[in-house]
Amino acid sequence: MPEDGYEWKKYGQKYIKNIQKIRSYFRCRHKLCGAKKKVEWHPSDPSSDLRIVYDGAHQHGSPPAAASPAGPGAAAGSNRYELGAQYFGGGARPQ
Repeated sequence: MPEDGYEWKKYGQKYIKNIQKIRSYFRCRHKLCGAKKKVEWHPSDPSSDLRIVYDGAHQHGSPPAAASPAGPGAAAGSNRYELGAQYFGGGARPQ
């Protein structure tokens, strides 16, 4: 799963029959934050067609520089992801 620099707590998981995937639910570990994300993947091959959907915005500052991703083009202390709604994978995007 791509790292976004924030700390997440998993609070649920279920198998979605109609799309044949597992969906995990996470919320930000910061006490007053309302940001959430959902991660979907196929159970037989979790590395392919990974879909991550962010919901809401973080109600606190950016993650500390030490926890930020150190990938190419990532500025220290910044969040690489738009938290409105972001999709990864080859699936169709909802309109």
